This record gives sequence, C-alpha cells and structure tokens, in this order.
Amino acid sequence: MRVVLRPDPEHPSAVGLVDGQPLTVEGRDAYAGGRLVPQEEIGEALAAAVEEAASALWGSDYLGSLSRVLGLNRRSVVGDRIARNGLPGWALAIIGYGAGHPVPRALGYLLLSAAEVLDATDQHPRGERDALARQGLEDALALVERARNMKRLPAGPS
Repeated sequence: MRVVLRPDPEHPSAVGLVDGQPLTVEGRDAYAGGRLVPQEEIGEALAAAVEEAASALWGSDYLGSLSRVLGLNRRSVVGDRIARNGLPGWALAIIGYGAGHPVPRALGYLLLSAAEVLDATDQHPRGERDALARQGLEDALALVERARNMKRLPAGPS
C-alpha cells in the first residue's frame, strides 16, 4: 500500500492518495475511495507518507518542527506512534498541503516562523499579531535582499 500526502484538486476533502484513491480522514478513521481502511492496514504506509512529507518541509530531522507547528506532543508524531494511532485529518491535511507546495522547504520555515510568532504573541489581539508577522516577513525579505546586494565579488587583476 502506498500513501502520498498531497492536495488533490479533484477531491478537496482528501488529504492525499492511497494507491491512487482519494484518502480522507474522519477523526482518525482513514478512507480510501470511500472505503474504511483499518489502521492496522494503513498504519505503516501512513507513517512513511508523513515522514516523506515532513522531510520535504523540514529535512530529515523533522520531528521537533512537525510537533511544534501542529502543537502536538513530539511522541505523537514519531513513526511508530503514527503507524499505531494515525494522526488527525487536520494534521495530515496541513502536512500534505505543505509537501505539495512549489517550495516546500521555504513553506516549512514559514510554518515554523508562524509557530514562533503565535507562541510569542499569544496575548496580543489578532490584528496586532498579524501586523507583527507581516512586518517580520517584510523585514526578513529586505535583510536577505540587502545581504545579497551588498555581497561583492573580489576584483580581478587589472
């Protein structure tokens, strides 16, 4: 069995595919093409799909990042736990969306940044928090652009 976590435009409620069939999740029950798939059947393939998708977002050391972004205990996102218990549909949808992004690693960093902003500003009103996040992204883009523009190649022999 092969599970791939990615958005499926033909099936908006799907979090991915199971052997080419739309994968939907209700609670922690997985359905392939509308058919209930027992956790014992899908568990290992689901854990492998989460690892593949999370690695696209954060590299091979993804556990801490995945845990932080989803707000789940680190033990809950370990492969053997996913194989045994699955993950909620909302979590699989986020991971799949991220892995399907044109630049998943960049989105992974943005997701971590968003988690940091939310953690640091949980006492702020949403509008203020959003403004801080937008300003932070604009500042980061400007700083990287400035660094690249300031970089000078050594002058060659005259």
